[in-house]
Amino acid sequence: MRALALLLLSIVTAYPQAVTLPKPDAPLPPIMLAWAEAQKGMADMEVNFQQTRTIPALKQPVTAAGRFWRFQDGAFRWELGTPAVTVLVHDAKEFRVREAVGADWLVLEEDDPRYRMWARFLSGREASPADLTRHFIIKEAEDSPGVATVTLRPKAPFIRRYLRQLDLQISHDSKRLLQLRVIQGDGATVLMLFGEPRSVSAADKVTLLAR
Repeated sequence: MRALALLLLSIVTAYPQAVTLPKPDAPLPPIMLAWAEAQKGMADMEVNFQQTRTIPALKQPVTAAGRFWRFQDGAFRWELGTPAVTVLVHDAKEFRVREAVGADWLVLEEDDPRYRMWARFLSGREASPADLTRHFIIKEAEDSPGVATVTLRPKAPFIRRYLRQLDLQISHDSKRLLQLRVIQGDGATVLMLFGEPRSVSAADKVTLLAR
């Protein structure tokens, strides 16, 4: 749950002047708590995903493949496109972004909004259940046998201008995130389908975090 939790909270904290801090709501659904517990012992890993972006102004959705590596110490590498067009890398020293094939790396400072958004989200730093229930209305439904669908809607009207809803599909058996759908305020959607996590060796980590 750590990556998801920080994705949600990064959206909120991007606009701190517009957000009040209401009291926490009802407890998180049991499936989200079980998912969070399952993440604690997860080793360094790699996950493939497929991202489909649907924009009202475009006739056809845009689909791209990607890969994400996450390490227990908070380091990560995120790639989108084949070959990778957008690459984000965070190690113990700096946060780097490359936004086109063959482009130079850009090092972001910690006060850059893009750093706050991506470094907190992808590094998997923990966010508490109280933080989530404070900022989001959370509901659970059984979408299909063995799969729970959890819907999160932001409470703050200002945030709803940018983010309307998030839908997660989580496997009851594996406690794995299968799908994440983001519905933006303008009606655009981003759908991410995740594959099975795979372990990553220490040697691979050195290569993945290099420039």
